[in-house]
Amino acid sequence: MNKEEWGARIVSLDEFEELRPKLGKIVATSGGFDPIHPGHISCIIDSKKYGDTLVVIVNGDAFLTAKKGHPFQDLQTRSLIVSGIVGVDYVIPFEIEDDQTVSRALEAIKPNIFTKGGDRKDKESLPEWETCQKNNIEVVFNVGEKKKWSSSWFLNRWNKRSKKV
Repeated sequence: MNKEEWGARIVSLDEFEELRPKLGKIVATSGGFDPIHPGHISCIIDSKKYGDTLVVIVNGDAFLTAKKGHPFQDLQTRSLIVSGIVGVDYVIPFEIEDDQTVSRALEAIKPNIFTKGGDRKDKESLPEWETCQKNNIEVVFNVGEKKKWSSSWFLNRWNKRSKKV
């Protein structure tokens, strides 16, 4: 099976810019998805309800290195996994060194709506808030299941168990 058969197209910001005019109401969401868990999936699937086209921005390896020390899975692997989730139309791998936000991606994608779940629950917890306001992007918080899972929790448990072996 090749990646084109999995579902969503994985595209660059430049490729998406060419596609954008034909896509209707665009919803974007983002995350590291490392490793992906049911909370991520519920946010992604529920995000589709807000528009015609769902774009998932997958944060790069530099983002995860700054946040957790190193990625568990690389950007390409995480993008392929996300591309297989029901309802996702486009996946945009997004890597910018020394930038812990997806503000530049949002400026390029120009979604109508940006959805967030998990830890991002208000404008104070959303580093992209100003970008969304400046670009007339509606922000919808609390999308998907309430916080029951965390990639960091899974990885911490894994590390503790690995040290015992």
